[in-house]
Amino acid sequence: MKILLVNYRYFISGGPEKYMFNIKKMLEDNGHEVVPFSIHSNKNVKTEYSKYFVEPIGSRDATYFEECKKTPRVIMQMLERSIYSTEVERAVKKEIREERPDLVYIIHFVNKLSPSVICGAKKMGVPVVLRLSDYFLLCPRFDFIYRRKPCEECLTKGYGTCIKRRCVKNSLFASSVRVLSMKIHKLMKIYEKVDAFVTPSEFLRKKLVDNGFDEKKINCIPTFTFSKTDTAWAETGNYGLYFGRITEEKGVSIVVKAYEKLPDHYVKIMGDDSTEEAVRLKNYVREKNIKNIKFVGFKSGRELEEIIKKARFTLIPSIWYDNLPNTALESFQYSKPVIASDIGSLPELVIDGFNGYLFEAGNSKELIEKITLLENEDTVRTMGMNSRRVLEDTFAPSMHFDALMKVFNKVRK
Repeated sequence: MKILLVNYRYFISGGPEKYMFNIKKMLEDNGHEVVPFSIHSNKNVKTEYSKYFVEPIGSRDATYFEECKKTPRVIMQMLERSIYSTEVERAVKKEIREERPDLVYIIHFVNKLSPSVICGAKKMGVPVVLRLSDYFLLCPRFDFIYRRKPCEECLTKGYGTCIKRRCVKNSLFASSVRVLSMKIHKLMKIYEKVDAFVTPSEFLRKKLVDNGFDEKKINCIPTFTFSKTDTAWAETGNYGLYFGRITEEKGVSIVVKAYEKLPDHYVKIMGDDSTEEAVRLKNYVREKNIKNIKFVGFKSGRELEEIIKKARFTLIPSIWYDNLPNTALESFQYSKPVIASDIGSLPELVIDGFNGYLFEAGNSKELIEKITLLENEDTVRTMGMNSRRVLEDTFAPSMHFDALMKVFNKVRK
């Protein structure tokens, strides 16, 4: 089978891209041909198919819209890519015409490619499978967060709530554009053209069904990870570990509050420490002279693995409906217990008292209680082995591949 794999980045910047390169490798290892469609960037992995890629909003050096100079041209590009891009439609149709894929598998496109990739593929008679990694079909902000708490008022009161509250980037303009695009897409019935949806979590699948999406088209296929270790045994280090994006919705501030009151316990916070939230938290730690919290910055490769291996447990303190984060699976790889907030898909990953603990989202006092429960060496080892078992029983690559191929074969009939 030949698959056109669509994502708005062709380099690793987060979970969706890790998944993209992992599934590309798995498909190719099983005899399928994968051709990418994306956006030009100076960070991209080199590929012969970049000749089909489209230009980004702004420059090839920019990853995020905030990095772009807001010229009239950039504003027009942003509007077009948010609503519908004929440029992108032409480009994807050209690649389909010349490469003749059997189906299109879309990972992420919102605000960078636009849903014109769906329409372009359907106009060429090619089936489309769309994987969802956040809540962009339901929430203008993508994450159902307002003032550091889950909010679903756009679903109950209408999208005018988003505009009134300036939920998108705290901007009236950005919020209005996002709501306008969602309304136009609904009028165009774009997502009715999708042949199948893939959700990483049952939580997201249910959210879509509850809000009118065709249940028959929605397939919950949990994310997978390639195991890097051969044994369930692991070190039981002396520090807790948070790793991932350091942003408000990830709840890292809850970790800081908890460890501020646990001076004899240590935590490392690993991730890009140049974000607004990271800078705020680092300043707080410095001003309060907190000695047991260490920001180690972004790490990758062997250095990343060593820090995870030597941790005692990992923390996923999200205050949003986290949608099966890769950090949980990476923790399971190294037989680590996970302490996670009881929100979104996280209870699907962490079985309280078995492979870690759950705590009330945003509740630093309850987080402290769970941290102290992992002072016992035997508990840490037992829960770590259970984490590895969960990984092998539920998130094995072969399970994901088999389920995905069933979907692919079904939409091709």
